[in-house]
Amino acid sequence: MKKTDDYYEILGVGRDATQDEIKTRYRKLAKQYHPDKNPGNKAAEDTFKKISEAYAVLSDPEKKKKFDMFGSEKFHQQYSREDIFSGTNINDLLRDMGFGDMFGGGGQARYGGAATQNLDITSKITISLEDAVRGAEKRLSLQTGEGTESLTVKIPPGIADGANLRLAGKGRQMMRRKGDLYLEIHIAPHPLFRREGDDIIAHAPINISTALLGGAAEVNTIEGTRSVKIPPGIQPGQKIRIKGHGVKRLKGSGSGDLYIEIGILVPKELTPAQLKLAEQLKATGL
Repeated sequence: MKKTDDYYEILGVGRDATQDEIKTRYRKLAKQYHPDKNPGNKAAEDTFKKISEAYAVLSDPEKKKKFDMFGSEKFHQQYSREDIFSGTNINDLLRDMGFGDMFGGGGQARYGGAATQNLDITSKITISLEDAVRGAEKRLSLQTGEGTESLTVKIPPGIADGANLRLAGKGRQMMRRKGDLYLEIHIAPHPLFRREGDDIIAHAPINISTALLGGAAEVNTIEGTRSVKIPPGIQPGQKIRIKGHGVKRLKGSGSGDLYIEIGILVPKELTPAQLKLAEQLKATGL
């Protein structure tokens, strides 16, 4: 094959060749020059790269139009190697012929090409437990494919720690293709509550008399303060379940539960009256 920068000459087709003719010609040449058919043959490998590049351009109407309009030199000023192979169906053709992909794992070209560019962007944000439970709208300054942008991000109720939110079209751009921006969600630790799946655990310290006799206790929850009935003889660490007052399920219907985890308040100092009563309780075996 003679040395030339003209993709038509490289493939050996006329400038008026149809897409079917271009594909048929590429298949024929790929079978002849594929490195798997020519192990250790550097010349065959170089030819295979050239015909693959030529096919990637001439099989794409937009790239073909630009090549016809500008010629090889100006075309390559506008299109990088990554651009040329972007969106090509070469891998499908090669697999049909029993060969491996032109591009292997990690987007790296198997036969000497540059790495294909990953158009997606990943960023991280930290939100409060309240925002994760209730949902929220956040105005954030984020690095996108178009630079730093101020974006409004909707946090759906029930989102989990480590989940990803996809902002379509906010990634990098290559020709007509745009990647996406993925926001990795992290939920900040809360001083009063913790989340276990779709359930919320709230700690409720009560005094000794309420633990012994039962009664009502005012408990802080994400929904606000609420009164909770305490059964007599409740034990430290025991949980009281309030059904359906946990986290809204992101997938499916309903919500998790709220669990009130009981703690016992033990005073460090006692008044004389309390000390006397404590001695009386001790005498009874309590």
